Amino acid sequence: MVVLTLILSMTLILFLVNKKVNIGYSLMIGASLLALLNGRGVNYILKTFLSTFLDYTTISLAITIVLITILGHLMEKYLILDRMISALEKVMRSAKATILIAPAIIGTLLVTGGALMSCPVVDNLGNKLNISSDKKAAINLIFRHALYFFFPLSPTIILAAEIGDYELWQFIKLQFPIAVVMYILGYMFYLKDCKEPQIEKIELRQYVKTVIHFTLYSSPILVSLLGVLILGLPFYLSLIAGILVSIIINLHDKSKDKSYEIKENIFITMYKGIKPSMAIAIIGIMIFKNVVGDIKEINALLNNLLDGGTAIEILIVIACALISFTLANTQPSIAILYPMILPLAPNPHIKLLYAMFIYVSAFMFYYISPLHMCQVLTLEYFGVKIKELYKNYIYILPLTYLAMLLIYMINLFVLR
Repeated sequence: MVVLTLILSMTLILFLVNKKVNIGYSLMIGASLLALLNGRGVNYILKTFLSTFLDYTTISLAITIVLITILGHLMEKYLILDRMISALEKVMRSAKATILIAPAIIGTLLVTGGALMSCPVVDNLGNKLNISSDKKAAINLIFRHALYFFFPLSPTIILAAEIGDYELWQFIKLQFPIAVVMYILGYMFYLKDCKEPQIEKIELRQYVKTVIHFTLYSSPILVSLLGVLILGLPFYLSLIAGILVSIIINLHDKSKDKSYEIKENIFITMYKGIKPSMAIAIIGIMIFKNVVGDIKEINALLNNLLDGGTAIEILIVIACALISFTLANTQPSIAILYPMILPLAPNPHIKLLYAMFIYVSAFMFYYISPLHMCQVLTLEYFGVKIKELYKNYIYILPLTYLAMLLIYMINLFVLR
C-alpha cells in the first residue's frame, strides 16, 4: 500500500511542477496527499504545516536563502559584480585562469540569469583563446557548476545539511575532491591546448592596486564566508554583514561618482532582491521531509527491499533519474530521498556517504536535463544545439561521477 501512495504522491508532484506550479507548493500538496493516503487526518496535516512553519530550522533556512538573493541583487545592481570580474582578469594575468574562475565567481550568487551573465565574459575570453562556440558553452556550464559541490553559501548545500542533520563542513570536505576533479578535467579537455594571448605588461604598483580593487569588490562574499568560518556566526548573520558591506561600497562609489547613484530607496532595492518562490520552496521541502519522516511504513518498505538484495545505490540512482532529470532540479531529490534513505544508515559516517551519493546523483541528472535553465540560456547565447553541447560531456561527466564513486567506496570499505 505504501508503494502505491508514494507513486501517487510523486506523480502528483511531478505533474504540478511540469505545469509550472512552484516546487514548494507542489511538495506541500504532495505531502498532504501522502499523509491522507496513509491514514493521517486533516488535523495531522494542519499541525505538521504549523509546526514546520514555526520550526527554527525552517525559519533560519528561509531567511538565509532570502538574504543570499538580496546580496546577489545588490552586487548586481551596484555593479560590484562587474568590477570584481574585471579586476579578476587583471589579477590573474591569464585568459585561461580567468575563463576558469569567472563563471564560478558569478555562480556564487543567486543572480537571475546568472549563467547568462557569465556568457559574455566566457565569449570574450574564448575568442582570445580561439575556442569554438560549443566548447565555450561547456566551459560556461562546467566551471560554473563545479562550485556547487562545496560552496558553503549554496542554498542546496545548506538545505541538504539541514534536512540531513549532519555537519555542513564534513559534507563539504567529503565532496571537495569531486569539484577539484571536475575543474581539472575541464581544464584538460577545454583549455590545455589553447595558446595564451599576449598579456599587456603592468607595473607592480598598478598590479597591487588591481589586487586591492578585486579584494574590495569581492568583500561582500568574503565577509559572508569569513563570518561563518572564523567567527562561527549563523549564516544569516554573516550574510547581513555582507549586505552591509555592499551598501557601504555603493555609498563610497556614489560619493565619488554620481553614475553609481541608484534613484531608489535602499530598502526598496533590497526588497526587489527577495525571491519569495525560493522561500516557499524551502518551506515545502521541509514539510515534505517531516511527513515522510513520520510515515514509518516507508522505512519498513526500504528495509524490505534492501533485505531482498536490492542495492541502496541502485535505488538512489533510479530515484534521482526519475526526479531530478524530469524536474531539472536537485532539491526535490534531496527533499524526497534524504528522509527515506539517511535514517537507514547504521552510523553517522555511512549517513554522510549516503547523503553525498544522493546529492551528486541528483546533481548529475539535473545538470544534463534539457530543462536545466542555465543550459537553456547558455545554448541560446552561443547559438549551440544541445547535441553539440552533450558531445563535450562524454568524458567529463562520467569521470566526475566516477570520482564520487571512488570516494564513496574508499570511505565505505577502507576508511570506515
